[in-house]
Amino acid sequence: MKLKQRIVVGAVSVLAFSGLPVFVAGAHADPSCTVSASGSTSGKSYTVNFTKNPCGRKVRAYVGCIYTDTFYRSNKYGKTLTGTGTSKATCDSRDIIEKRGHQVYVPGQGWTTYLH
Repeated sequence: MKLKQRIVVGAVSVLAFSGLPVFVAGAHADPSCTVSASGSTSGKSYTVNFTKNPCGRKVRAYVGCIYTDTFYRSNKYGKTLTGTGTSKATCDSRDIIEKRGHQVYVPGQGWTTYLH
């Protein structure tokens, strides 16, 4: 009986392991849905211009901010769009911008950050 249990457990483990690459491959973004964006910094803000969004994915500007007194980090996001246009993310008045970029929402995968 123990031998049969080991075989079943072993078979399930192999199937679960072999299924993993299929899942990972399915989570990748469709290359035909590539978003084109460029950005510019002005003071405490970062504005992203989305010029191409062929699949109408949710997109938004992103900044990583640091509070200069305590080095506390926070993330700020601009208006979410589902096409082309501009989105602006702004740090608080006493923060500095540490990172900047944009984010794209891929269904089933969540938000992906692209640093500029």
